[in-house]
Amino acid sequence: MTANQAIGYQLLNTSTLTAIASTRIYHGMRPEGTVLPCINFFQVSGGNRMNGFDRFMFSINCRAATAVTALAMAKIVIDTFHGASGRGMSGDISGFAVGTSLETNQGLVFEQEDRIYNAPIDVQVVYPTATAT
Repeated sequence: MTANQAIGYQLLNTSTLTAIASTRIYHGMRPEGTVLPCINFFQVSGGNRMNGFDRFMFSINCRAATAVTALAMAKIVIDTFHGASGRGMSGDISGFAVGTSLETNQGLVFEQEDRIYNAPIDVQVVYPTATAT
């Protein structure tokens, strides 16, 4: 399983998240005209290898028409990835590290062009180099 597949798998198998966003969870940039609420995720760094582990950073963007919904999805994403390791992934992924500034709503972005709210979360995927596909 690749790093982006691991992220997508976790998101699509979190029932509290799909109860809000349904299956509108996209790898890559958000498709134009996407119905809200939705999530898109993409790799933001080329990754690195250290001590037998590969690390890749992803941005997970929780978008909605209201700040309340965007933040609610972001909090579910944080809970999903915080401390998770290999859940449902046959042990391919060693762990996830979550970075956010949403505690004080500083991470909430109002996207002026589309007039929607985006609550981005950074998630680092870490796995043993030998399992990379």
